[in-house]
Amino acid sequence: MIDPPILSVHALLLAERLDTRALERRGASLPGVLSLGELPGGGRALGFRWGALVCIGASLEQAQAMAARLRPHLHEPLDAPVRETARIAIGAAEDGVDEAGTIHLRDDAPARLALVAKALAKSAVLAQQEAMLARTLDRLEPQLERLRRGRLGVSSRLLVPLIGEAIAARARSAARVDTAAKPDLLWDHPELAPLHATLAAEWELAERTEALAGKLAMVREISETLLGLAEARRSRLLELAVALLIATEVATTLYGLAAP
Repeated sequence: MIDPPILSVHALLLAERLDTRALERRGASLPGVLSLGELPGGGRALGFRWGALVCIGASLEQAQAMAARLRPHLHEPLDAPVRETARIAIGAAEDGVDEAGTIHLRDDAPARLALVAKALAKSAVLAQQEAMLARTLDRLEPQLERLRRGRLGVSSRLLVPLIGEAIAARARSAARVDTAAKPDLLWDHPELAPLHATLAAEWELAERTEALAGKLAMVREISETLLGLAEARRSRLLELAVALLIATEVATTLYGLAAP
């Protein structure tokens, strides 16, 4: 029995957005997926407007070379691309994913490959968001530890930009790509719905999206608490300063009245 051909898949999240207007002339595209043409050796490159590149049947070096060619079309590129990888076996009796994580497809029809590419690209977006929110929570941890010890060392001037960055990044991501939504191409290929469900479960797209929403809610709750405490402390300090000024004024007036 001949083993089915194995294709390597590399998904690279490159930027906040990929400007596809100048690229759409290169070939036909499926709904929500831009075909960027073939790669040396027969590989295929697919792009997404929300800044992701997926190369199927290509090496990492080929994917990185394609990413370099796309650089003029990237808006707000990331400092370092977020990468996800997978393996596809073509010629299976049924679409699915085995215990080793290899994706088995009946054939290499463009719609099937695009479905895999989109799931992997969404996983890269989630990985970026997970890392970003984790950094935000790590930076909030010292403030929470001080609060646990009964001290409040937070500055609203430093806290607000930190929270704003996390919330804005997550909001931009949610506006660009709904990681839990079904792909548009299923409208034209409803027979691929079981494959989409399998891929979504393999990369836990819905669960990770929900977890991110929970972490963002936690960041908001923490920020509101810390900012509230910081504002209350500032109000108390202001009240104390006013009281001291009044006391000083009263003392000065009484001293003046008592002076001969």
